[in-house]
Amino acid sequence: MNKMRLIVDSSCDLPEADYEMLDIGVTDLLINFGERTYRDRKDITTDEILKIYKEKKILPKTSALNIQDLTDVFEENLKHYDHLFYLPISSGISSIYNNARIAAQSFGGKVTPLDSSELSSGTALLALGIVRDIAKGLSPEEIEKNHYDRVKKVNMSFVIESMEFLYKGGRCSGLTFLLGNKLHLHPIIALKDGKMGVHKISRGKDISRGIDEMIDEFKKNLDQGNIDTDYPVFIPNVKSPHGVRQIEKALSPLIGKTILYPVDASGIICCHCGEDTCGLGYMMKEAPQK
Repeated sequence: MNKMRLIVDSSCDLPEADYEMLDIGVTDLLINFGERTYRDRKDITTDEILKIYKEKKILPKTSALNIQDLTDVFEENLKHYDHLFYLPISSGISSIYNNARIAAQSFGGKVTPLDSSELSSGTALLALGIVRDIAKGLSPEEIEKNHYDRVKKVNMSFVIESMEFLYKGGRCSGLTFLLGNKLHLHPIIALKDGKMGVHKISRGKDISRGIDEMIDEFKKNLDQGNIDTDYPVFIPNVKSPHGVRQIEKALSPLIGKTILYPVDASGIICCHCGEDTCGLGYMMKEAPQK
């Protein structure tokens, strides 16, 4: 039986202990402040990202590992494993998946890059599915097929306190930014076809109404029997303890506390969305009808 391993990138918001317990490797995504580059989660934390931004007013930018970096990672891991799966952030957000596809060509089919079409805890849910398939002894072809079936079933969204990072990062217009501040609008972001987009708009002094919208959507799926409770329900967040409490209070009576997992979102999420971002990620039994 082939010895296989999953590798993700640092945008995957799994609880930290799971990486070692499940033997999941991690590659870096890079965070740039001016001319200085940091490795996400290793050289810099979300607290430090926000501190530098507030002090210097420099917007952090993110970048992916290049083809040679990924080639080196795959080569080192293949000394110990027969086959690798690589699951990075969505190809609609970063070039790292395409870089991985090119790097994988050097290894004669021993590396399978998988497009997550997700980020944050959406990627984490898909990672759990892959390691479970590896544990079952499925073939690489079966694991790849199962992965793309699961991609359609992930529900991952998050509400943002301020549009400042989206605006300065070129992800919303100046008019949208000004109106959002004036009208106290908070976008609920989700991925569609692998790209970030506004799922809904909530209005209020803080993100609590947006969180209620995400909770209501979860409850609707739960009432329809469409939540796969074999998977955790993740609450990724960037410095949003009140958001986490709001979700825990609403969902604990419905599904219990044991599958609710608050997780600190990566620096990559912080760079795109800013402080007081709170998300909700879960696996559905059936993909939603289009």
